[in-house]
Amino acid sequence: MVAVLFAASSLLLLLPGSHAFVHPVMQSSAVVTSTTSLSALPEFNPFLLADGLSAATRYGGSGFDNDVFADPAVTSALSTLRTFFIVLTAAAFGLTALAYITAAFIVPKAAEQLENDTKRLRPGLWEEYEAKLEDNQTMANRPDLLQELGNIMQPIITAEYERQAEEKFGPKAGAKKEDGGVIDVEVEDK
Repeated sequence: MVAVLFAASSLLLLLPGSHAFVHPVMQSSAVVTSTTSLSALPEFNPFLLADGLSAATRYGGSGFDNDVFADPAVTSALSTLRTFFIVLTAAAFGLTALAYITAAFIVPKAAEQLENDTKRLRPGLWEEYEAKLEDNQTMANRPDLLQELGNIMQPIITAEYERQAEEKFGPKAGAKKEDGGVIDVEVEDK
């Protein structure tokens, strides 16, 4: 068995164009520079994403004599895979940022507006829902209570908005589509 492996490896070494082993690039020791890099390793740049896939896509032109990475199809596939993971990571960070912005800014503003509308249109209802809160909680921290109160107040707020529109623009402006009412608009030329 050992003899067969030895014969196969010897045959691979003798075949022209076989690349069973990677030979290091010989450099002259007479020239010493302050920055040296190994030609087998990709250059390190802290501003780039240096992962295994990006390093693998750069091996084709970095002195490696390897037929696998020299194939454009493999390099293209690795580049596509790297792009996919970058987009996936960006989407994850984007969703995290959106969730943070929603929780930190939008929900407290919505709770504040709902508080103002509830106290104005249904006095006492806001205090009733605040009584359901535990110590050190606000309505912004309890989205279930905020949603429940919002569902109660939505038709009341909509009716108030329509009433104000009728007062300001007349009964025709407050007409509903179900009633067959049509809002006419006249454009005046200046």
